[in-house]
Amino acid sequence: MENIEFRLAAHREILVAVLSALAKNDDAWSKINGILEEELIVQDHEEDPGIVPSEAFARQNAMTAEISSILQDARARAAGGVSPAAPKNDR
Repeated sequence: MENIEFRLAAHREILVAVLSALAKNDDAWSKINGILEEELIVQDHEEDPGIVPSEAFARQNAMTAEISSILQDARARAAGGVSPAAPKNDR
């Protein structure tokens, strides 16, 4: 792993830890999810219409996948499950 990868993994760990604590508060959790769904996650009607996704759409799609992965890990950790915060290679 390069230095930047270690730093990103550390940031991800912090995010999962903070979000897992917030996931136990229904009001805060629903607000966070609402903001991310509204602002960051590509909506169905905003998908790239081309056969080959543009670079911007591909970047947004990768960000959406990572955000979803972080939220899933935070939910699992909040529920008492063991959830590694390291990014998944298959996502």
